[in-house]
Amino acid sequence: MADSEPNDGQKVSSGDDAYPPDRGSLTSSPAGVFGSSRSSGNATIQNSSSGIGRILTRTFESLKVRQYLYLWLGMIAGMSGTQMQFFARGVLVFDITDENFLLTGIVGVGFGPAMLIGSVVAPVISMRLEGRLMIQMVQAGQVILAATIAVLLFTDQLLWQHMLIASVIQGGLFSFMMPVRQIIIPKMVGRDLMSNAMSLNAAGMSLTAMAAPAIGGVLYWQFGPEGVYVVVASLNILAVLVTGMIGNFPPNPNAPRRSVLASWTEGFRHVITRKILMQVMIFSGFAALMTMPFRMMLPPIAIDIYGASEVETGLLVGIVGVGSLVGALGIANLRSGQKRGLILLLTSVISGVAFVLFSSLPIYWIGLILMIPIGFAEVGRFALGQALSMELTDDEHRAHVASLFMMSFSVVALGMLPLGIAMEAYGAQASMMGLGVLLLVSSVIFMGTMRGLRRLG
Repeated sequence: MADSEPNDGQKVSSGDDAYPPDRGSLTSSPAGVFGSSRSSGNATIQNSSSGIGRILTRTFESLKVRQYLYLWLGMIAGMSGTQMQFFARGVLVFDITDENFLLTGIVGVGFGPAMLIGSVVAPVISMRLEGRLMIQMVQAGQVILAATIAVLLFTDQLLWQHMLIASVIQGGLFSFMMPVRQIIIPKMVGRDLMSNAMSLNAAGMSLTAMAAPAIGGVLYWQFGPEGVYVVVASLNILAVLVTGMIGNFPPNPNAPRRSVLASWTEGFRHVITRKILMQVMIFSGFAALMTMPFRMMLPPIAIDIYGASEVETGLLVGIVGVGSLVGALGIANLRSGQKRGLILLLTSVISGVAFVLFSSLPIYWIGLILMIPIGFAEVGRFALGQALSMELTDDEHRAHVASLFMMSFSVVALGMLPLGIAMEAYGAQASMMGLGVLLLVSSVIFMGTMRGLRRLG
């Protein structure tokens, strides 16, 4: 790992001088926040140094950086809309296709190819455009997309093909979001807090996954899908406004200007020459393929197994968010030397056991309980895998590695299609049992073969 990390990210002293110099003009703002926190709350921190106060301070440390706080709040608003949209789309397509698992899967797969293609060009573009503007452009695209679906619903013109087109466009938009975030977050918080910031990003996503689907279920029940999409558009407008409160992040003028092909060739060379980084990427991609299609297909799965209503389905998705939030906050407390590689590998074991139990015990309240470990493991894989990959990557290649992570989401979309086919042929219950067994077998293989990752602290 030391070979892939620049020296300027190492801690040099305690206090504000510990922040790396690559934060540039942002150093003064975070330093002021941290300084006032130390002087005014020193007695409180000392009194609770071994208790919950110290844990909370450590968990939410990155949010003391004002620029990152605004970025995080903008993400909360946008992802709340996205989570509502994912829920509403799953139920809506299942309804308008007369409960067809295959067509529901096809619509879900739609964002995959676009995300895959977008991820190829996103790193190059993200290194050449101003960061805040690029994020706002993606958020504005989400506004237009949600508003268009709402209009089609209000005018009774919506077809499942429209939802497929929207899924494709959304995949293209998402592919540009992650690389630019991974470029500007280290500039905001510095390398020492990067893992914490990434985990808080995941915690924010988990918070939205916990609350937004449940709220979306109530909105769907009370106001129909059109009401949900109006709220989705409004939340993304809020995201644009809040993101506008962060500073500008112009591209590095000294960054090498490569073509897309040359840029990706260099990015892949960076990954394959670092064994542990490559193991993190392979495991994360495979685990995403095995686990995340369940989350995307949960509405039709819940309807098939439990006969669940919109509100009950939204509650199931929301409880996944509870587990995800707990997992993300736990990951935010991890630091170097705490067996993070082993914890990453264990997330797939937890998911496999939960899937087997979910299919073996088709009782709604048991399903609610099992959503907690499922969410815990999912966010553990995402947050910890992302944080480790960023730590093992230098500044020049960070956008490419972030895009490779984004490509794992396109793999997830491709995994939804065979899951939809299996559920159409054998039913949701049998398909989930097979998926759980496959995940457990693959987990044993990864544990035995990825020794470097298993020993990574």
